[in-house]
Amino acid sequence: MPNNFIKNLFSSVSDTASDLPQLPDKYEPQERETYSQFGFRQAGLSAGNKYSLSPFLQGIYLSIKKKQEADTELQDKLRLRLLQEKSNLEAEQAQKENDRQASLDRQAALQQQIREKKEELAGLKDASYHKNQKAWTTLIISLVVLIPFTLYFFVFYSSVAYSAFFKVFDLDALGEEGTFKLSEAIFDAQALSAAWNDGVTELLFILLMPVIFLAFGFILNRWEMEPGKMKYIKIPCILLVAFLFDTLLSYAICEKIYNMWKEMTISDMPPYDFSIASQDPRFWVIICLGFVAYLIWGVTFGYFVKSIDELDLNKVMKGKIQDEIKTLEQQHKEEAGKITALANQMEEVKAKIRNIESQLSNTIRHDLGAIKLELHNFFVGWQKYLGSLMVSEDVKQEAQKIFQDTLNDLELLYDKTT
Repeated sequence: MPNNFIKNLFSSVSDTASDLPQLPDKYEPQERETYSQFGFRQAGLSAGNKYSLSPFLQGIYLSIKKKQEADTELQDKLRLRLLQEKSNLEAEQAQKENDRQASLDRQAALQQQIREKKEELAGLKDASYHKNQKAWTTLIISLVVLIPFTLYFFVFYSSVAYSAFFKVFDLDALGEEGTFKLSEAIFDAQALSAAWNDGVTELLFILLMPVIFLAFGFILNRWEMEPGKMKYIKIPCILLVAFLFDTLLSYAICEKIYNMWKEMTISDMPPYDFSIASQDPRFWVIICLGFVAYLIWGVTFGYFVKSIDELDLNKVMKGKIQDEIKTLEQQHKEEAGKITALANQMEEVKAKIRNIESQLSNTIRHDLGAIKLELHNFFVGWQKYLGSLMVSEDVKQEAQKIFQDTLNDLELLYDKTT
């Protein structure tokens, strides 16, 4: 299309000449007439004929170019503008070269640090075992806490499991004064023997119940050590599951106690539900005795595992140095990316400078921006006339397309001739 356009631009007659009205001899507005008014007037003279628009735009383009070539003051101004633009680009080029050299220096410094860290790491491979006293102290303290808490888990959850699933609460559970102690519901001294008498399956069930919560604590610790943000979703989920498990066990025990009292009283008592349980102190006490202990065990277990990993001080130092090397290598990679980007930007600036030097070498220069502005103003007037005719949107869109296509072809022509 551009080649045909250029051919038609300098042809006296186009393929659609029979459809065109008489075109003006001069493609410029009259005295005190703007290009917008000129566009409105010419659109009226050609009755908004779409075949007239492109020749008008071509004629205006050539007319303004010719006027600019004859304007010595404008030529001097355009030359000064190009010289200033070249100066700005040269300053930008120098700044980018400084930035590139700074990145090269930082990259070299990072490379030196990486070599030093790797040498330090290689030296630790042959070093003898050196105990981390801080980790050893943490290990002893965590063991002192973990052992009794683990025993507590087995006593508490085996008793709670027996009370929740197998124990029958009746009048025999009342004390001599007709009272019922919460401790007797939770810590049943006869839970293991009673479960044994009822069968091996029942005994295994209440013995394995604490393992579930120990597994919760282990999973919590593993997820806490995982990289990434997914752990911040998984950890609350495992805590919620453990809490719900404790809640159901507590509810089952408190429901049995409530139903026992319901059988003993002559007044009507509503069926047991969560609204009643939420007002029962025993319900919350049982939950806290289990869930709080679970949290403490999980946190302590995390310290225990971490202290084992850090017992060898050389191993700790190796891990620290490896992390530092990864960080340095990432920074080195980022600097390499900056250097590549700056090199590409410098090539773009060089191309702009060469283009300006080419324009400066020409005796004639043009202000393409001013030309495009007047072409746009002409088309604004043309569109106003089409609006006065109440034409359809399709006609307006077609005129817009002709204007844009012609403008693109004129820019291509300018690039080829400059």
